[in-house]
Amino acid sequence: MRFTLSLLAFLFFAHSLVQAAEPLPLWEAGAGILPIHADQYRGSPGNKTYVYPLPAVTIRGANIEAENGLIRGHFFKFGKFTFDLSMSVGLAVPSPGNSPRQGMPDLDPTFELGPMIRYYMWKSKSGNHFLNIEMPYRAVYATNLKYIDHVGYYSIPYLNFLSRPTDATFGWSSEFSIGLQYGSRQFHNRFYGVSAEYARPGRPEYRAKGGYSGTQISWAISKRYKNFLFVPFVRYDHLSGAVYHDSPLYKNPHYFNIGAAMIWFFMSSDEKQRAPTMVK
Repeated sequence: MRFTLSLLAFLFFAHSLVQAAEPLPLWEAGAGILPIHADQYRGSPGNKTYVYPLPAVTIRGANIEAENGLIRGHFFKFGKFTFDLSMSVGLAVPSPGNSPRQGMPDLDPTFELGPMIRYYMWKSKSGNHFLNIEMPYRAVYATNLKYIDHVGYYSIPYLNFLSRPTDATFGWSSEFSIGLQYGSRQFHNRFYGVSAEYARPGRPEYRAKGGYSGTQISWAISKRYKNFLFVPFVRYDHLSGAVYHDSPLYKNPHYFNIGAAMIWFFMSSDEKQRAPTMVK
């Protein structure tokens, strides 16, 4: 797993975090570091610790949000429903010598683009807690900045519980989500398929199917002090029962991703916007 210079936001998962309740700049730019410990890919038996430099861009417009590797554009709102445009970025997958993918090509990073329906399910009387249902459906593209290839479709309808910072939480905000992942045949085949060219004893030829791709649970907390933001996070995917469970590249039903982003915002707009717009 590696990052590329093309990333414009940190990528621990494709969710926006609830930040301070007071108005914040309409946009901010900054940098920091991201130590992260993660499996090499979902279903991989190996894991590794990485430390990455971290560019960060945040936009808090009334009709567009960009934060944490996710871009959302609000097309229209009807009651408690909104119809949005969402974009997310995925990591590259290497094929080291100790991996089931040994001898197979490395996989370039991906980006995802598509519509998302969001339902504002519940808001506490205090206005500090929110429960949303979010249903993205995205086309997935692979790129190394020299080419762009369509590599399938991905969706993760999820339930999202968000809390603003309060005195009771010592100024920490939080986001907890749980969702069911689905991928197309082409998307799964990119990660779990084995062509005849790369088949060998113990790794037979395999063609993946489309369908259920695992259950994802993620939790992140964040705290801001002036122009500094600290975001510890953890993600767990339970992959048992996924349609690719019989792939020779699938070795582990548990996927973990844990880390902490530390950001310093050194540029910002004078104009303010109450953030985030997604939990009005």
